[in-house]
Amino acid sequence: MSKFLSFWPLSAYNAAAFLRSQLFLLPVLLFFYQENGLSVGDFYLIQGLIVFFAFLFEIPAGYLGDIFPRKYILITAYSLFLCRLFLWIFFRGFEVILIGEFFYACSKACFDSVSSSFIYDILKKNGEEKKMVKAYSNFNAAMYIGTGIAALLGAGLYEKFGSQVLLIAEFVIYSAAVLLLAMLPNAHIPAKVTLGFKERIKKFWVAVRYILKSRKYCYFVLFSGFMVGVSHFFFWSFQPLMKASGINPKVSLTDLADSVGWDARVFGETVWNYLLALDWLDYIKVMGVVIFINNVLRSSFSYFAAGVAKRVSLFVLGNISFVMEIIGCGLSFWLMKMGHISPVQCLAFIVFLCVCIGIQLMFTITHISRLHRLINPKIRSLSSSVNMMTGRLLTSFMLMAPKFLLKHQEGAAGVKVIDIFWIYAIVFVPVGCYFIYKIYKYNVRGDNALLNAGSAKD
Repeated sequence: MSKFLSFWPLSAYNAAAFLRSQLFLLPVLLFFYQENGLSVGDFYLIQGLIVFFAFLFEIPAGYLGDIFPRKYILITAYSLFLCRLFLWIFFRGFEVILIGEFFYACSKACFDSVSSSFIYDILKKNGEEKKMVKAYSNFNAAMYIGTGIAALLGAGLYEKFGSQVLLIAEFVIYSAAVLLLAMLPNAHIPAKVTLGFKERIKKFWVAVRYILKSRKYCYFVLFSGFMVGVSHFFFWSFQPLMKASGINPKVSLTDLADSVGWDARVFGETVWNYLLALDWLDYIKVMGVVIFINNVLRSSFSYFAAGVAKRVSLFVLGNISFVMEIIGCGLSFWLMKMGHISPVQCLAFIVFLCVCIGIQLMFTITHISRLHRLINPKIRSLSSSVNMMTGRLLTSFMLMAPKFLLKHQEGAAGVKVIDIFWIYAIVFVPVGCYFIYKIYKYNVRGDNALLNAGSAKD
């Protein structure tokens, strides 16, 4: 049997994921919200509601993945996002934003519920299950490279053309992604006899009880969800922090390209001279560049996750991620409280937070791959859903809380954005330490010691 039977379908799937990640509006989403009359508190609230809606839709999405081929669920996920874009192109207002994000939440739930399983189905069909970590790493790398490129372009395009053009561009690209998905094979054929929705709910609770009672998996699932929530809070805090600093989301290289035409040599020289004279403190704070750096690092950590998993235990990787995010909370508060931030400090701060998120992603990838390989096959997909829902539930709480803590525009009592990092650290540190202690007790010292995440044995 050929060792590369899964090459074309997985490559096409990664290309569709790359197109899916062309979210040009992402680096200026806060500004788009404000165009529609929303506040910074509303921004946090809606991001939390998106995750919470996705949490609620997780079981129905998994049920649909059982009774229909997973390829069709993926197409449905992309189509729901097209509904969001269509709504935002033609309508405006708080309610329109909320309905659009509800479509996005349903899209995200459908996509996340089958994305990793679709990869595993292709590999299993061709007898290549051992490639799961590598294939899943490449898939995540494709998404994050796409998001990084879109973020770098999106801020400049927003400044030049406005949100309407960005929404139309996303609509065209997503339509192309749907066509690409339609060309993929059906690696998963649903069983003729499937469980009803009520039976699936009961089976889901069986999976929940199985994981909660299994010390081998329980604390890894809880810790992974907890770290996902913290990383999402870091990511979605970038825009409010940059907004508070008074920096507009501009990428002036867009204007540079127009001014020198298409002569590559002249453009290269002009850009180089421009970069030498640039005020790097302001440039690094540009939201598009921040998200670009974030996603380049995410992509890199995703790509190398399989190699790291062979050399570093999942327990050690979790510890590293936890310590770095503690430091990230402290740096976020300290640097933003300083009266002056040097360019070197600003650059180091942004890169460090992005590295924190990247290591957390690497931990999550290896953890999910471990679940697929070691969990009871009868509840493998449901256990993956339990893991995903745990992360979503904790993330939604972390993102919705700032709405009720932040100062309102009319001057009501509350805290500043940066102070929330201290508030969260008070909860984050002891809870994380508790999970790490339990993982050490039951997975490292216990009989089922997890020494290597890339090993076939636990």
